[in-house]
Amino acid sequence: MLGAAATAALTSALPTHAAGAAPASADTSDIFGKNAGVFLAPGGTPLLLAHQDGQWVLIAEDGSVRITEGLAGADLVDVTGNGTTLTAVGALNGDPIATIWESTDGVTWREARRLHGVRSEFTAVGDGLALGSVVKHERAPVVRIAARRTGSGWNTVPVRGLEWTDGLSATAVAATGDGWIAAAVDISGTVLHTSRDGVTWTVRPRLDGVAVRGLTLVDGRVHWVGNEMVDATPLTGVLDADRTRPAVPQDAKALGVAGTRSGWLTGGRLITVEAAR
Repeated sequence: MLGAAATAALTSALPTHAAGAAPASADTSDIFGKNAGVFLAPGGTPLLLAHQDGQWVLIAEDGSVRITEGLAGADLVDVTGNGTTLTAVGALNGDPIATIWESTDGVTWREARRLHGVRSEFTAVGDGLALGSVVKHERAPVVRIAARRTGSGWNTVPVRGLEWTDGLSATAVAATGDGWIAAAVDISGTVLHTSRDGVTWTVRPRLDGVAVRGLTLVDGRVHWVGNEMVDATPLTGVLDADRTRPAVPQDAKALGVAGTRSGWLTGGRLITVEAAR
């Protein structure tokens, strides 16, 4: 059994529905019903995409709020940006259908791809790659799914090498110099895989004791952000190097990364710090 602190750390790092499968714990959303995470707006401002008062809104570090358009009926789990195109993933409300939305400004969104004929959701997105799962009725993941953005739009692709993580929700995906790296959280920590094409994946050394919520490539090194699983301490680190304690409050919950900055939720507000410290 996980202790209360470990459960809180695990729940704060997992997407909303994946966290729902974990043991009950204190609410980790503060004033927000749920959040999709942080991203870097085209102007360079870190923003939190969160669900508040029945609608998806953008929240800046100064507390200012902007209402979005085009996300009615969306159940978002993750969001990212590559400087020009913003991508949010999750599912349509109700009987879940994995869906991808895109935007150029973070305010106005359009549906870019919707799967059909299966209960499913996307739970993590990096630059041009989304990972998710076919889900059971209780929203538990059972089979991994993936989609890649190509010149013709978003297309589903087969997945090889992640079968043993089918029961885990992907929590983060990031582009690397030669492909992608993906994270998923189990009861002991974070499992990591890399891929050159988004199809065939290879396991790499795991990060025990930490629930990773965001990954980013900075100066050729993969940085991660998350919470420690025993006492929910905020943590950052570089793969194959030491983990460190970021300059954020002890109760801060990892939201992911926005450019080179890590995003955290604390006291009902967004704060960011340089992830590459």
